[in-house]
Amino acid sequence: MTRERATLPFHLTGAYAPVHEERTVFDLDVQGAVPAELCGTYVRNGPNPRAASPAWFVGEGMIHGVRLENGGARWYRNRWVGPNTSVVRHAGRILALVEGALPVEVDEELETIGKFDFGGDLPRAMIAHPKACPETGELFFLSYGRERPHLVVYRADARGRIVHRNPVDVPAMTYMHDMAITARHVVFWDMPVLVDDWHSPQPMRWADDYRPRIGVVARDGKSDDVMWFDVKPAFISHAMNAFVDGDTVVLDVVRAPRTQVACALYRYTLDLSTGRATERIVDDRFIDFPRIPPSREGRPYRHGYGVELSDWATGSWQRAVAHKCDMTTGASVAHDFGPARLPGEFVLAPRPGSTREGREDDAWAIAFVYDRQREASDLVILDAERFGEPPVATVRLPFRVPVGIHGAWVPDSA
Repeated sequence: MTRERATLPFHLTGAYAPVHEERTVFDLDVQGAVPAELCGTYVRNGPNPRAASPAWFVGEGMIHGVRLENGGARWYRNRWVGPNTSVVRHAGRILALVEGALPVEVDEELETIGKFDFGGDLPRAMIAHPKACPETGELFFLSYGRERPHLVVYRADARGRIVHRNPVDVPAMTYMHDMAITARHVVFWDMPVLVDDWHSPQPMRWADDYRPRIGVVARDGKSDDVMWFDVKPAFISHAMNAFVDGDTVVLDVVRAPRTQVACALYRYTLDLSTGRATERIVDDRFIDFPRIPPSREGRPYRHGYGVELSDWATGSWQRAVAHKCDMTTGASVAHDFGPARLPGEFVLAPRPGSTREGREDDAWAIAFVYDRQREASDLVILDAERFGEPPVATVRLPFRVPVGIHGAWVPDSA
């Protein structure tokens, strides 16, 4: 190993290193059997800078996709894209997202169409994790920035038109990477993690004197008043879900006491009648990248899916174990791919036409898994109900997909 390589940051080496070629490969090799009902495209976004960058999430991104249809893997594509963090489909559009820029629309073959600003109604960036209501088709998202108002809550209808904006008075630009919804509310947090410059090696800083709060606002736009709940100082990376339980809002998140320290799954209970919040640990392991079936977004649910991260010797995780977490009991089922295989975030693809009452995990869990021994990646499909069992299908890729961040399942049925 050269001295230069030894001093490179983690995101430019090994499993995280960017690739420098766009590829299109057809008729991929499959071990096992891709379920015949699984028709659509798995799409994942992630950092892929063309040159050296000071931080993992700075610079260009690359979007990767695998097309599944008729029991096979029709194609793999990767394409450069400006936003480097997440991807969402709404109102027939596939949008690549990043905290510091407008969304970029891509077509179904992952080619860039251009920046998307909701017909001029979105003047600045939207967060990486908007939330879609499974019943109304509406999309809820936040936009935050240096200019006042530092925070705006948006609602777009099922046709992709912004129909309501709610400016929220917060003292500064704080890190709001994610959010949550219930059947009646939008939930967000204003924590002591201030954002200075997205293009610096350390864009965020902790502020001991900043008041930590969780905000709840009506999502129908009939009232723009925010109900604030004082909580302990924390860094919240991602939300698992939120839902209404009587007079309370239940919010499940990945939470750490400060930045750059171990996270855990936490549950906040926000009492709408008293204005008080309580919190407890659901799982004290370092589990992140939480996902749920899209049909349970904002609704009561039982199971969440995440990845336990460990071995931080290089500055990022080098070992990962997938988990299906029981949010009621705290128990979990692990799927360990072994020390030579590194899974990323799993997304849930519901079984089409399923009407089995109470079977929210009647779905497949899909993710890229990097294999160090063959220096290549697989697309792995697990049965969500039998999460610990061997994959139902493994799509072999002849090259490496860099460990990235967030993805989405884009079903043909949508």
